[in-house]
Amino acid sequence: MHSSNRILFCFFMILMALLLTQCSSKTSDELVKEGIALSEKGDYKNAFDAFMKATEFDPKNPAAHYGLGGMFNYQNKHEEAKQAFQTVIKLDPAHFNARYSLGFTYEKLGKPELAKAEFARYDSLKKRLETMTAKEQEKP
Repeated sequence: MHSSNRILFCFFMILMALLLTQCSSKTSDELVKEGIALSEKGDYKNAFDAFMKATEFDPKNPAAHYGLGGMFNYQNKHEEAKQAFQTVIKLDPAHFNARYSLGFTYEKLGKPELAKAEFARYDSLKKRLETMTAKEQEKP
């Protein structure tokens, strides 16, 4: 009986440790904010780690992939950056900053025609957003 109580107690402690770990974990959005703050401080390694964790926690978080793409570009890993920005665009086709960043990445990859096309998409999306915003502000 004594050993079964000990086993039960150990199981309970392991269960509690797992639950507490889950409760203290940051959300994907919190990790994105942390990644942005770290990159603004120049702590790019930890910013990269935060963005990577954010994409692992929520693979459908465009902001996490966007931050990760920026970190890949910083590391001169332009193929990985391209994939990250393409993921952002798949998740959020109206994310005009991802279009601009993808254009920049294509320039780094030596693909000026693809870069030009992405910059044009960026301009188009940004103008549409500005037009929509202006119309919303005109409404009484």
